[in-house]
Amino acid sequence: MIKKKEKKNKLYKCQICGRNIDTKAALMHIKAEEYLIGLIKKDHPRWQNESDTCDGCITYYRKLVKDAEI
Repeated sequence: MIKKKEKKNKLYKCQICGRNIDTKAALMHIKAEEYLIGLIKKDHPRWQNESDTCDGCITYYRKLVKDAEI
């Protein structure tokens, strides 16, 4: 029987709270943010990531991301 090498999760330090998080959690966060930005740009092509956006709109799009289970 051939043994598969177990991948070790690399730990990253959260820039906000300082806790260590594993690669999987870090990548999920990145993918969710990319998806959120994609949704906003799809609905509002002129929107810029650096632009000010109200909390209500960001909350709306974060809910869409959460509901999509990204």
